[in-house]
Amino acid sequence: MRRLANVALAFALALGTLSGGVARADAPAKPAAALSDDEKIEKDVEALYGAGKYGEALAAAQKLVALREQKYGKEHPKTGSALSDLGGMYLATGDYPKAEGFLRRAVEILEASKAPDELLATAVGNLATLLKKKGDTKGAEKAYERAIALEEKGGAAREAALGTVLANLAGLYMASGRLVQAEKLFLRAIALHEKNGPERSLLIDVGSLGALYRGMGHYHKAAEQYNRALPIAERVHGTNHPDVGRLYHNIAVFLTGSSQKDLAEEHYRKAEAILTRTLGPRHPDLASVYSDWALLRTRSGWKQAIDLYEKALDIEEQWLESALVGGSEEDKTLYASRLETIMDRVVSFEFGSNGLGRPEVARLTLGAMLRNKARVLEASAAHVGALRERMSPEDRKLLDELARVRGAYAAAMTRGPRGMTVAEHNAETERLRAEADAIEAQIAEHSAGYRRGKAKVTVEAVAARIPKDAVLMEFVRYQPRSTHFYSAASERLGGPRYMAYVLWPDGKILHHQVPVSAAEVDRKVEIIRSGLADPAAKVRDTGTQLALLHAVLFAEVSDHLVGVKHVLISPDAALALVPFGALIGRDNKYLISKYSFTYLSTGRDLLRLGASGVKRSAPLLVANPDYDAPGEAGATALPDAPKGALPTIARVKFSSLPGTAEEAEAIRALVPDTAVKLERVATETALKQVSSPRILHVATHGFFLGNDGKAGQGKARGLELEIPPENLPHVASEVDGRKLPVPHPMFLSGIALAGANVRKGQADDGILTAYEASSLDLQGTELVVLSACETGLGLRAGSEGVRGLRRALVLAGSETQVMSLWQVDDEATRDLMTSYYQKLFREGKGRAEAMRESQIRLLERPEYSHPYFWASFIVSGAWGPLEGVSPAKAESAARGVVPPGGARGCGCEVAGTNEGTQAAGAGALALLALAAARRIRVARARAGR
Repeated sequence: MRRLANVALAFALALGTLSGGVARADAPAKPAAALSDDEKIEKDVEALYGAGKYGEALAAAQKLVALREQKYGKEHPKTGSALSDLGGMYLATGDYPKAEGFLRRAVEILEASKAPDELLATAVGNLATLLKKKGDTKGAEKAYERAIALEEKGGAAREAALGTVLANLAGLYMASGRLVQAEKLFLRAIALHEKNGPERSLLIDVGSLGALYRGMGHYHKAAEQYNRALPIAERVHGTNHPDVGRLYHNIAVFLTGSSQKDLAEEHYRKAEAILTRTLGPRHPDLASVYSDWALLRTRSGWKQAIDLYEKALDIEEQWLESALVGGSEEDKTLYASRLETIMDRVVSFEFGSNGLGRPEVARLTLGAMLRNKARVLEASAAHVGALRERMSPEDRKLLDELARVRGAYAAAMTRGPRGMTVAEHNAETERLRAEADAIEAQIAEHSAGYRRGKAKVTVEAVAARIPKDAVLMEFVRYQPRSTHFYSAASERLGGPRYMAYVLWPDGKILHHQVPVSAAEVDRKVEIIRSGLADPAAKVRDTGTQLALLHAVLFAEVSDHLVGVKHVLISPDAALALVPFGALIGRDNKYLISKYSFTYLSTGRDLLRLGASGVKRSAPLLVANPDYDAPGEAGATALPDAPKGALPTIARVKFSSLPGTAEEAEAIRALVPDTAVKLERVATETALKQVSSPRILHVATHGFFLGNDGKAGQGKARGLELEIPPENLPHVASEVDGRKLPVPHPMFLSGIALAGANVRKGQADDGILTAYEASSLDLQGTELVVLSACETGLGLRAGSEGVRGLRRALVLAGSETQVMSLWQVDDEATRDLMTSYYQKLFREGKGRAEAMRESQIRLLERPEYSHPYFWASFIVSGAWGPLEGVSPAKAESAARGVVPPGGARGCGCEVAGTNEGTQAAGAGALALLALAAARRIRVARARAGR
């Protein structure tokens, strides 16, 4: 029987424009009269696909699956083969999420039923192509290699199919820059298809080899391959087939690079016409055509390119919207990565063309950023939020099961391979991770029906939500790209850069390209963070670095911020870890003296922030956990992990934090109807049982296991790390030469709760990781404060922000998050938080402004004037006053209240006075120097978190 085989990764190197779907490999054919009903339909699928009629082929493949399930059962090899065909058809039409489900199911059935190698090879090869399109290069390469091994078992009878898979793997190598390896495989595939056919496969091989030679700079060889491919295309397909459209696109890219503008334009028009006719106007392949075509049009002026970029973005964004409806968060992240190249091109377009400074170009670029930044975070949070809005018993069961599995997975990763072999531990963690991913996909599927139609995000809509005295400052880290290129490699211009767009309420846009490389900015950020996190660091050096970072990030923009009091800042990459209020301006003053800063994942957040309508429970305060609490009856401390075991925090010892108890008492007096969990009842379970508390405040130890092998000091609200840096979980580890799994990045940050030093090894082990925190029910929670060390840190994930507790709390549904960027001092944090809640509940201040004023109050005290003490905490999300707390009510309630900290020499008020900003507005370097000696003595003696 002739079988479907996955098609080669086709033509365009620059964007990885791939041919989708499947191709047939030759096999002995039965006479038509001898075919069964399902075999006849299978032949129809083959014929329709070969003719480029993908929609009709898809309908036939659906019919084939239904018939074979009825005829043979759902687990039969023939059914698995039909599912592989159906997945291939979805692959061809660009519906990758649906394709993945069918292809994975096909592989499972064919493996379990011990189907013939050729059937399994086809399914595995199709899955490999899907993984490549999804962005999973490693997974795709592994699957292609497996498919090749299976096809090679078939000998001469499978040579044509083998050639197809070899060409697919060559295309993968080509897209990832392994050009010499790709050439060898393409030549081998061509030899097999010249010998065995079919010509359609030979066409793809030759066209792809032309793209490869273009990428290698062998332009005469490239032209030879294209000249060979065109007659084959006309002979095999005529002019009405997707493969022909892709070939014209590929040749157009070649002609663009060789400056044959008119001929390139002609080929782009042909590619557009054929692909629109055969695939429809919304297929991802057309987005690639428009993006490449825009590069050609850029040479004629910015106006001609804008329309093409808008078309490309519209297709990619609509495609991504459908892809994000289902799947796990990991799946969503891979799909979202497809937009990276076109986003880089759009940002580069403004600075690499004569469109620089034109409002139309700025609006195109900022609009794309607003629509596509942090898309995965938004989609994942929306899925859970939709379920919680309309909770059914089945939905509740799903969410509870996800929380249970995440807890078990986190406990297993924290525990390490104790009481079992490394292989058993690996199997357990992989099973739990797969189970969690499957439940995430189910949640996405369940919530899809609840999702309301959304209007397209526009610059105008976002601008309308910016307060009158505020601006939005949207940063992006991008890879500059040339408008003149032959290959993906030469398209890149130097290293990544940062760019900022500033948006005013009236829609005015200012753009600012940071004048130094992203690497230099990142280096400055690391230097500053080291200085800010260490009160004993050289004072003048820290101040100088704060001023230098201001000079490259903010100075040019600040000249335009007359009358602005509030900056809504959406940072990217390393900038998410910068306390912007601590930067020192040209006037030698901290920026906090002028602006209130609110952090956002994306400016698009402005469209969703507001009253949630969720019924909230009482505020919850968790503090001063008893880290040595025995926990469950009979629980004992776990033994030390064996040498070389999975890197975890299993051997960390947490010290008590008496300052958090004082903090809790002070806040309880300010916040009405607060439930309090202290000492032995300040447990992980208590947090996992919350249901939309109005406020959640947790004062304890926090940790982030970063890239430097450090996770805090015992003298701060951070943990005392006993694990050597080489055993941290951000790198792979081995036991007896066997690899241990690298955990989910959100295991690297978390907080310690009661029983953390006992580490029972169950779901409540006293450690709440960010991974587990993402399952908390904080839907509609107005404010979450993690009064601990480094709770705002995490692994940077491109346009998706920081993967850590900050992200987890957004996924859990909270409106505002208050987090720390480094190890915090216990007493200073207690005073800061007490002041913060006083300003929220006694003065009716907004959530961002209350923090600003509390930080200014703290820095006025000489012993706390170093930013180490006051600048660590940032406010992310909604910035306004808490619901039901108006300034008038707060003023009445505040009469007769003595401000906390007054006895320590700081009773001044900030709101409505100039005196309140005196310290922040004074010479920042001078303040740092004045307090240096006293500060160091105090810091060394003080207990911390």
